[in-house]
Amino acid sequence: MGEYVEGSAWYYAPIKNASIVFAVLFVLSGLVHAYQTYHYKSHRITFLLPWAGLMMSAGFAVREAGAYNYDDVGIIIATTILIMSGPPVYAIIDYLVLGRCLYYIPYLSPIHPGRVITTFLGVDFIVEALIGVGAGRVFNSTESNEFRNVGQQIVKSALIIQAVMFLLFIALTAWFHVKAIRAGVMTKNLRTVLIVLYISATVITVRCIYRIVEFFEGYEGTLYTSEEYFWVFEAAIMWANTAMLNIWHPAKYLPRDYKTYLAQDGITELRGPGWKDERPFLQTFFDPFDVVGLITGSDKKTRFWEMPPEEWQAQQAREREEKEARAALPRPLWKTLLDPFHLYGYGGVFEKSKRASREKRKQKKAEKAAQASVETGEEVERPVQFKHTTNHRAEEVPV
Repeated sequence: MGEYVEGSAWYYAPIKNASIVFAVLFVLSGLVHAYQTYHYKSHRITFLLPWAGLMMSAGFAVREAGAYNYDDVGIIIATTILIMSGPPVYAIIDYLVLGRCLYYIPYLSPIHPGRVITTFLGVDFIVEALIGVGAGRVFNSTESNEFRNVGQQIVKSALIIQAVMFLLFIALTAWFHVKAIRAGVMTKNLRTVLIVLYISATVITVRCIYRIVEFFEGYEGTLYTSEEYFWVFEAAIMWANTAMLNIWHPAKYLPRDYKTYLAQDGITELRGPGWKDERPFLQTFFDPFDVVGLITGSDKKTRFWEMPPEEWQAQQAREREEKEARAALPRPLWKTLLDPFHLYGYGGVFEKSKRASREKRKQKKAEKAAQASVETGEEVERPVQFKHTTNHRAEEVPV
């Protein structure tokens, strides 16, 4: 137990300068992550890494101010919320990376990869909200013990939920790992990503256990009243986690596009339609594993990896025609009332804008390819298949 300092909202007097060191380290890591996200064009899976670094850096900067004003309750509340909100953001990154792994080898995913991501993300957002509310109560030493105890129970609940979700996450990752090895599709790059996920998940779980023990011990417990535990189990290991993600950035080893997947030969990378789930929302909510589809056989429509390219391309064309036919019909009254300006759905403003943007990108790519062919004098063929490469930047080759 640390030495009590009269008038301190922390119990002890926080050491000076250490927080500045970690603030700088986290902001540097965040800047590197921002560059890496831009360089690898991985904003869909790593866009939150710079934000996590900035959040942690801001938390330590505020903590440094608390070292000089340790009687200020507002400072301890602000720094606690910021620093405790950082790890769940790193957890979100882990969820997104695993989701991309499942998209890459879709035939080994237990359910739709997007469903895996949204399930973990939904719980994580709840955890974030609970931590923000609870931490604000716990560290407000000007309030009554009853008020603070309620906050303590909220934070305990959030941390336990987070720990359980991460144990499930590790179990799912290990299950996927074993299945990939047995199927003979465990590539070197995929193994690297999974090892990084194991380490990151373990670090966040250890940090979570530290916080659980701290809150169960209470305000007079060893962890709460001794600052050195904070520097080891919060600051040091979380910076080690973000630094590891800088060194072994997941986007370096995974395809940029979720439509690129590894064929069942474990060598060839193909570009497919992407795993879509066209079922109504309520059906996906109550039947995430698509048990009905497994029984009726309708799930085979989504197994594009078992189809030749011509078959799933024809299927996509039929689906587009069906959507266009439905879009040409008058909209039901309930849709008109809920969305009078037709912003959502097929044929809606947002969908049309997305389609126009996609066509514009295709046109630019075609123009660049044509220009390159003129400069080199070689005919540019339209690739439909990808050759597996060691860095997972798929090399286009004509089929």
